[in-house]
Amino acid sequence: MSDGHGKFRSDVLWNFGSIAVLGVSGIALNTLIASVYDAAALGVFNQVWAPYVIGSQLAVGGIDLSVLKEVAAGPKERTHVAQAVVGALVPTVVLAAVAAAIFWLAAGLVGAFYESEHVATGVRWAAPGLFCFAVNKVLFGVVNGLRRMRAFALLQSARFLLMLAGFGVVVFAELGAPRVAFLFTFAEGLLLVLLALEVGFQVAWRSAGGWRAWMPRHVAYGAKSALSGVMAELNTRVDIIMLGRYLQDAPVGVYSFASMIAEGVFQLMVKLQNNYNPLIAEHVALGRLRELEALVKRGRVWSWLLMLGVGSVAIAGYPLGLAILGTRDAMIGGWLAFGILIGGIFLSAGYMPFQQTLLMAGRPGWHTVMMIVMVATNVVGNALLIPHFELAGAAAASAIAMVVSVLVLRFFVRVQVGARI
Repeated sequence: MSDGHGKFRSDVLWNFGSIAVLGVSGIALNTLIASVYDAAALGVFNQVWAPYVIGSQLAVGGIDLSVLKEVAAGPKERTHVAQAVVGALVPTVVLAAVAAAIFWLAAGLVGAFYESEHVATGVRWAAPGLFCFAVNKVLFGVVNGLRRMRAFALLQSARFLLMLAGFGVVVFAELGAPRVAFLFTFAEGLLLVLLALEVGFQVAWRSAGGWRAWMPRHVAYGAKSALSGVMAELNTRVDIIMLGRYLQDAPVGVYSFASMIAEGVFQLMVKLQNNYNPLIAEHVALGRLRELEALVKRGRVWSWLLMLGVGSVAIAGYPLGLAILGTRDAMIGGWLAFGILIGGIFLSAGYMPFQQTLLMAGRPGWHTVMMIVMVATNVVGNALLIPHFELAGAAAASAIAMVVSVLVLRFFVRVQVGARI
């Protein structure tokens, strides 16, 4: 690796630390909302969160991935970086403003869908946060591309801590339960200031004169990759959506809990992906494909070893964790499904840190095709397996979809990039 193994290991550890902040903050936030208000307020918050997450993918339009790729391809070329960054920020601000306005105007429709005026209120109070969130994704892409991974980890952690602080503001200002989603606006607004300072000190803004030529490149790339972000979010929900069609609420709740913990484990792969992405973009840009193959080969081994250890502990400790939380009797039925999900993560772990190779190689359309294949596999698998195996069937379908995505990734990278990973 160009900057040395020591930096990479240090960067990874910092980003693994941010997972702990995410986990603790998420549990604390959900617990506080339910405690200070009630379960209904928590339900409203999560019903606002769902369209907010989907809207955020549309608001940034994939431009964050484009700027990450371009900055990582030449992080020391100050003029190149400055032009690429400004060329990404200008269309993002316009797109994010339009998306946030549509999100605000659609509040009534969202509330009608959920049959809740409180959800509509929450959407309106979260809309400014959607704008900031989109801009922040692009700024995070710049930080990631420059491989300032400690700053990346600290700022990611700051997001979740600021959400907790935002909830404190809601309570202190007596805004009321329907306006709890204001914490998105509070957190993303302050995070925008922090990210602007971080990026502001790293970019030579006076060298950005040719930024206009970058706008169509970013927009075209983003248009081809934006759907992949939506597919990625959808893939994490397919099993739960399909279970809801076949089973009652109680078993779906049991599976949802297991899935949430498994998704937390999967975040280890996401953090590795964040660290590998700029290296992949750099290797491809410089034509060092054989070195890229060696990088992936080393990374595969360590990823599998990491997931073997973490996955084994997670599966063995699942009942104990439920007992500590006092939910063992209610949730133990999800243990088998949890084990299958972790098994799927382990089987694909060698390649999940490199899942965005096609994006980093400038092949966003092919990455989108790969994600569509994964989601389609997941949907078909759930439809075939849930009627016979219920929770275990849903978990198996998700595991199979992950493995299929690995096979598609390997094939597409070989054909489109010319690297055998």
